[in-house]
Amino acid sequence: MLCDRAGDMSLTIREMDPATDRRGVEAIDTSFETSVIFDVQVAPRGLTLVERQLTTPLVKRYSMTEAFAAWSTWDTAFVADDAGICGFAAIEYEAWHARLVLWHLYVSPTRRRSGIGRALLARAEAHGRARGARRVWLETTSANVPGIAAYERLGYSLCGLDHTVYDTLPYASEAAIYLSKSLA
Repeated sequence: MLCDRAGDMSLTIREMDPATDRRGVEAIDTSFETSVIFDVQVAPRGLTLVERQLTTPLVKRYSMTEAFAAWSTWDTAFVADDAGICGFAAIEYEAWHARLVLWHLYVSPTRRRSGIGRALLARAEAHGRARGARRVWLETTSANVPGIAAYERLGYSLCGLDHTVYDTLPYASEAAIYLSKSLA
């Protein structure tokens, strides 16, 4: 159990039941707004993310149907529930290199910055440790400056990028950003 900042609601982080929780997960608003994005600078031995101010804020929304697409191969998911699903984290353990992959992490906009993302990640990371994972790894986009900042606050650091992953519109100007965290 976790109490939100206001202290007046009880929140449960539990394993997702695909049969009963899918509709609630699909209803999560995945949108975010940012007034800055990261431009990526690549050198022979380094990567740098440089903030660039936008003239108008960017609003981005991810399709929750992607969380259930055949290519999204997560094997375990958790939901944040307080009389309705307000958060979702999906993970996959890759035994060959003892890595936990965070496929999806979403928190309803009205509940962000209340500890729900932190609680979902803590539950996912504990699951990874129990499975033998040494690191957790994730991918996001260079436009997701608020998400990257949140991950950094939670101990994740830049470990790579790929300019070629999002080579189709509307994502062609974005780079895939990879972050990781030790579970030791």
